Amino acid sequence: MVAIAAARCSVLALFDGPPPPALGEAIERLRATLLPLGRETDGDRNLLGARIDRFVGEADRQVILLAHGAGCRAAAWWARLSPSHYVQRVAGAILVDPTTQAGADRFASPATFLPFRSVTVDRSGQIEALAREWGSELLAPDSAVRGGGLLGLIERLSGAVVAHDVRTAEKLARLR
Repeated sequence: MVAIAAARCSVLALFDGPPPPALGEAIERLRATLLPLGRETDGDRNLLGARIDRFVGEADRQVILLAHGAGCRAAAWWARLSPSHYVQRVAGAILVDPTTQAGADRFASPATFLPFRSVTVDRSGQIEALAREWGSELLAPDSAVRGGGLLGLIERLSGAVVAHDVRTAEKLARLR
């Protein structure tokens, strides 16, 4: 299953510091690209946005964003403020334990749904309002992070890419 998901999508992992063990294992198994958030300056935030743009723009397949903590807010910030030709290339996002700490305004953005499918995993019990703001499916941590559930989520998102590609091909075939 991991090889199939990795073949269907490129995975970009956004983290503030080292990822927790379960996520670190998923990143390694998926051969995901790990992108640290950098220091808390505007310049570093803007550089992060440019790096995400570059990764997404150069990817040879759809992208899945995998984020933890402040990385979740960074993913939402980028998605809400980036041109549509970038965000169209994102199949979805898995947002694990978004930060609720003060200073979250570093990645402040308009309160709109994310322009792609997202799943938010909440181990704190305090993320429901944020997931609703993002238009994100909210999952309890036991259903996602334990027992390979996170890899299952990634497989689900990458499977949606294949289903979309099949529907698009069928529509194009009818136009001929």
